[in-house]
Amino acid sequence: MQFRERRRVIQVIRTTYDPALKRGRSEVVGKIDKDAPAIPEKLRKSCSAEELAEMESWLAERETAVRTETIRDETGLLAQRMRQAADYFRHHAQGTSQGKMDDAQAALHAAEIQLAWEDLKKAIRKAGYSESRLAKEKEERGSP
Repeated sequence: MQFRERRRVIQVIRTTYDPALKRGRSEVVGKIDKDAPAIPEKLRKSCSAEELAEMESWLAERETAVRTETIRDETGLLAQRMRQAADYFRHHAQGTSQGKMDDAQAALHAAEIQLAWEDLKKAIRKAGYSESRLAKEKEERGSP
């Protein structure tokens, strides 16, 4: 089976050998919606068990790749968002904001961020990115 990603669909293509042509012949067996990647019943009925297993495996790998790419992109933006949060807290220090509701919301955000920050620090250390190692790499690159 082959899978061809188009704008909004994934085409499922079967190639079979055609003795008259003495080469493979490709046919689109069905389509899968990219936004909701589930194998439609019509496509299930037109495929063998082996082909279904191959489709499910491919969809699972695609899901993992898409999730990983999204997480990698979001991680790249994290430093920028942390700086924005720091700016927010500098300007919304406790007791200086417009009203009690802003103070309560800022306090909730601060608590959530601190918990998430502790989890992130542990994950970074477990991944092998200790502060001393990162400082050494930064120094070697000549970064400020």
